Amino acid sequence: MANFSRFKVSCLANSTTRTFGRGSKTFEYRGHLLTRTYATATKLKEHVHDETYDVVVVGSGAAGLTAAFVAAFGTNLRVLVAEKTKYYGGTTAYSGGGLWIPGNPKMAELGMSDSRDRIETYIRQILGDDAYQEDLISPFLDSGPKMVKWMEENSAVRFVGVPAPDYHMDREGSAFGRTMMTEPYDGRRLGSSLVKQVRYPLQGMCAFGSMQTDLSKVDTWKRPFGSWENFTFCSKSLARYALDQLRFGKGAALYNGNALIGRLLESVRREGVDLWNNAAALEPLGASGRIEGLVIRKDNTDIRVRATKAVVLATGGFGRSVEWSRRLLPNADWSASPRGNQGDGLRIGATVGGNLPPSNGDNALWSPISQYVPRKGPVRAFPHLALDRSKPGCIIVDGDGRRFANESAPYQPFGHATHAAGVRKEFLIGDRKFLRTYGMGMALPAPYPIGHLLRKNYILQAPTIPKLAKRLGIDPAQLSSTVNRFNQFAQQGKDEDFHRGEAIYDQGYGDPNVQPNPCLAPLAKPPFYALPLYPGNVSTLYGLETNGNAQVLDSTGKAIQGLYAVGADQNSIMKGFYPGGGSTLGPGMVFGYRAGLHLSGRL
Repeated sequence: MANFSRFKVSCLANSTTRTFGRGSKTFEYRGHLLTRTYATATKLKEHVHDETYDVVVVGSGAAGLTAAFVAAFGTNLRVLVAEKTKYYGGTTAYSGGGLWIPGNPKMAELGMSDSRDRIETYIRQILGDDAYQEDLISPFLDSGPKMVKWMEENSAVRFVGVPAPDYHMDREGSAFGRTMMTEPYDGRRLGSSLVKQVRYPLQGMCAFGSMQTDLSKVDTWKRPFGSWENFTFCSKSLARYALDQLRFGKGAALYNGNALIGRLLESVRREGVDLWNNAAALEPLGASGRIEGLVIRKDNTDIRVRATKAVVLATGGFGRSVEWSRRLLPNADWSASPRGNQGDGLRIGATVGGNLPPSNGDNALWSPISQYVPRKGPVRAFPHLALDRSKPGCIIVDGDGRRFANESAPYQPFGHATHAAGVRKEFLIGDRKFLRTYGMGMALPAPYPIGHLLRKNYILQAPTIPKLAKRLGIDPAQLSSTVNRFNQFAQQGKDEDFHRGEAIYDQGYGDPNVQPNPCLAPLAKPPFYALPLYPGNVSTLYGLETNGNAQVLDSTGKAIQGLYAVGADQNSIMKGFYPGGGSTLGPGMVFGYRAGLHLSGRL
């Protein structure tokens, strides 16, 4: 027999009215609300199994797993984490695993200091008075250092301080060291079954499909025979990877965002948290103003799961939802977030009365995206955040063969420049020295082979710049002029057009061995390569309105009973601005921590 469900989701839209659709789905845009109403017919099995938990967390990224762990730790609460896809980890597993936590205790270990006045000054400099929301920023700053200390004392999570700069070091109150990384993790501690279910890192962030490494060891891998120490490290790593492949079918030495997820999974499992994968949250149980549970489709069976205390939405945002993205983003077609990030949290929250606030200055974290089209399977996306485009010996041009921005700028400002220039397709261009020294997207540096990427036209190659231009459909004279002008800048060490390499951030991601400007080197050694890029995003920043405890608010500002939103389902506390590396993961874990404490009565 069929179970029919209807719901409405409201979000920002324009003031026109349009209705379109087909079959059982209709979409109506009216006034300043987008109303989506549809009926779905789902054939249920004869026996529908009801489950009861105290807390149900929807999504398994760092924010959701933190909320689950904190809720379960030292309590008798029964907690469930429901992950829509086969793999745990969400966007976090793709990321570098960095967290922006001002005043974090790791700064002192680096010999650095911070102060509340300095932090608040810097955030106000970035956000401006209109976007600075005291009732969210203050809890974040209060709980950030506490979260770090508490997690290290009570969980398997271990952080590492790094002397990374804030993204706007020209602003008052900026500092080094506010971004932390995660210590590497031995995934064998999860056991054969669970380590296989950790989301794979992005191709281009690993070798041989799943062999990961510490980013600080990239230079060691480039020169495996450069020293006995290099040879020993690379040999041991390869031997370890071979053994892991035999045992697990993948690499189990986890780094970066994968390490953070591995550590959180060990922690929640230790506290008895139940983990369901292939478990999509379909709709809420309860009425407007409160939530009592969810209908979850687990392995093709619809299960009514009651949540006696709380539901925590941590589904990763809407980066892969065409409908949501077309309304809220300038480009809906390119995202490096997991395919399961379809806006489920926003939909569920809005269904029970959660408020979707006015649009942020930026509704997503921007990044150029390259795409690899394999012979079989889905298209793979790679975000070009910093590791290649910041290095000397490359430029990025638009479809006319002209530079339009500082290639080494932080990803959010680079995205602004891309949108302002109206660029819909761009090209990362470098010579052989650049490609084999630093890599280009999924093409790793030498000695890693790149022939398969050339054959698939992921990277395009030509013996000269004019011939490369013809392959790209660009006027050869224009591209040659652009390259020649850039090469002159590189020779003198000063980019007169976009000031590349002058900012502290630029220099931090350049090559310190290249002087006088670590971000500039001529494109001179053939053959030449081009990598097509598209203006996309790595994570959405627009979500449900919440208070300082991550409780979802209705349109009157009242907290909805039992409903929390963290990570990308919580509207960005920075309103889309990005003060430093890890400005999504940092607030995500802090408010996951606060949500867990609050729903368990400890905050």
